[in-house]
Amino acid sequence: MNTEKPIARTDVTEKRYVGVKETLVYGIANGGQCIGYNMVRGQLTFFLVTVMGVPAPVVTAMIFFMGIWDAFNDPLMGTVVDRTRTRFGKLRPYLIFVPIPLGITTVLFFGGAEFLKSVESTTLKIVYMCITYFLWEFMYTIGDIPFWGLSAAISPNPADRSRVIKSARFLSGIIGGIPGIIISLGIDLTKSGMIPITLSQLFLILGILGGTVGMGLFSLSGIFTKERIVHVNDEPKLSDCFRYMFKNKYLLLIVIASVLGTFEGVADAFTQYYYALSLGIASLSLVAGIPGTIAGWFTYGFMGKLEKRWSSKQIVVAMSFLKFAVTGTTFLIGIRHYTDPKVIVPLLAIQGIFTSFIGSIRMVIPTKMIGETVDYMEWKTGERNEGTAFSLLTFIAKLTGSLTTAIATAIIPLIGLQEVGQDMMLAENSTVNTRFWLWALVTILPNAFGLLSNIPYIFYDLDNRKIAEINAELAKRRGEIAQIKEEG
Repeated sequence: MNTEKPIARTDVTEKRYVGVKETLVYGIANGGQCIGYNMVRGQLTFFLVTVMGVPAPVVTAMIFFMGIWDAFNDPLMGTVVDRTRTRFGKLRPYLIFVPIPLGITTVLFFGGAEFLKSVESTTLKIVYMCITYFLWEFMYTIGDIPFWGLSAAISPNPADRSRVIKSARFLSGIIGGIPGIIISLGIDLTKSGMIPITLSQLFLILGILGGTVGMGLFSLSGIFTKERIVHVNDEPKLSDCFRYMFKNKYLLLIVIASVLGTFEGVADAFTQYYYALSLGIASLSLVAGIPGTIAGWFTYGFMGKLEKRWSSKQIVVAMSFLKFAVTGTTFLIGIRHYTDPKVIVPLLAIQGIFTSFIGSIRMVIPTKMIGETVDYMEWKTGERNEGTAFSLLTFIAKLTGSLTTAIATAIIPLIGLQEVGQDMMLAENSTVNTRFWLWALVTILPNAFGLLSNIPYIFYDLDNRKIAEINAELAKRRGEIAQIKEEG
């Protein structure tokens, strides 16, 4: 259990508990975690279908069934975390343990194509794919739920929490984005013969880097952070943890909104295909992405002003409509030029500035909102369930990621794409204008469907005033409990 004395002040929401060093460590750790995560999520379909040679329908089926497994796995892991009682807290023990097995499973997954390069049996490849992906998902869950739960338990000060979440999102965007750059360049250089390795060898090397460097950084979260809000009550029953999910109406609304916005992620799934097949050079995505990446960094600097002016709900809804407006405008401007790099690359670079700004905000605010729902439930019931609450955050990420990949894989043949050896090519004699649909899929279509995510927020009334009242009451309660303990 945390060795710090219980906080006895009633102004705990004003005092800063998390210093700059700990804030940076938390962010760097998330960056390391995202190296492996972004590799798996960003390259899942391409790696399994194009590099490893697993039939696309089988990949779709596996992702679908893994999504069902996650529906049970994540909340179950959340309840395990909430029932954990150690002298290190209930979250940090998992962060200390999980980086090593997660690193090993990352290497095994991305090494599959190279390890099985001389194997002709598709069945064996499918079995290997299912086992290694299952193990990776399982280990990732064990680490991810406590990591984000820590963002709510690291301090009673909402400003501290906001800073560590921003640090995590900001640094993960930088560190976690490195594999995407290497992969795009590596694919082009490998196919052109400029580097003497195969695609399977490229992904094995990346898997090793992700499993060692990435998980080494992730391990910092368990070693150099603290849990400052530690409940000393008895372990909750398993049934209590599950009931908690349904009592927390605001958390459920966030989950529903995220699921309704799943289709937005399809744009990322088709970006590589668009640059490679419509514009002819996959690495042009790096050129177009540079302005957006820089804009995303600056976003974190003034996000605090948005949080003071508007509620979390208002920010999330506004960003959804803004993103639709931006991508819709891009689609209309480029509708006659979607195969011309001279027009499209600058156009997508401009779009990227806006969408990166929006994306940075939407990476922070919903996570902060989940922490607010934890406070709400402590205020309402007296119990803090970071594990259960943030299990739904990881569940959302994996469910929407799995659904996005499944949807993208299902769309591939519908828009005239087909496998030719280890490449995805335009289908011959197709009556479908594939390049047009790729253009629509990287601009307007995903974000038009994404507007559905705003529907649940009609019923979300946890505004800034109510949150302030809850925090003030919780600070008073904790102070009284600490005083009783000191006197006893």
